[in-house]
Amino acid sequence: MSSRGWALALGIGAVVLAAILLVLYLDRYRARTNSENAPTPVLVANRLIPKGTPGTLVASQQMYAPTTLPRKEVQVGAVADPQYLVGRAAATDIFPGRQFTATDFAADPNTSVDSQIVGTQRALSISIDNVHGSLSQVQAGDSVDIYIAVAGVVKLFRSNVKVLAIPITPGPSGGGNLVLRMEMKDVADFAFAADNSQLWFVLRPVVGAKKTKPDTANASTVLR
Repeated sequence: MSSRGWALALGIGAVVLAAILLVLYLDRYRARTNSENAPTPVLVANRLIPKGTPGTLVASQQMYAPTTLPRKEVQVGAVADPQYLVGRAAATDIFPGRQFTATDFAADPNTSVDSQIVGTQRALSISIDNVHGSLSQVQAGDSVDIYIAVAGVVKLFRSNVKVLAIPITPGPSGGGNLVLRMEMKDVADFAFAADNSQLWFVLRPVVGAKKTKPDTANASTVLR
């Protein structure tokens, strides 16, 4: 092939390579743009919410409007589920148009337990003597996954259980009671588990928690 032919071939190759790179760039740009613009649910204040306002009042008075925004405009820790407000109170003044975030609401120790359950929900008090895990970090309003240890097996017992109250003044040996929210159909199972097994509490993320995989462990699975 003559030098002119080689030059032509190289030129064509360069054009083809540039076209491929351009297509790849456009695909990645389009994917990134689509992700950034994906509609994401959030709660936005529709009036002034003074600091200290109970979350149950915010919810019952509809002091917010559920809406969707492009993902790129959603603030870190944005709240989309009104249930997050239960057992919490505004930690700061929240102005109209502001997105609710996890830091805007803090656990409210003055919120009565019975105001945090409705319908078939029940509040069960269990002793922390048989509870292990993240107890020193658990606060009222947190959600936990609960694992049960019995007969040489540890498995997921219940996931995403709301803690309604914690011991304010533990006893000399660190005892006390936790109050958990659950469905009425689960009360007997929880009561039996609390009296006849050991329970492990695992804290869940405040927002964005994924579904917990129902794992089971025993001596053979741990040592395999």
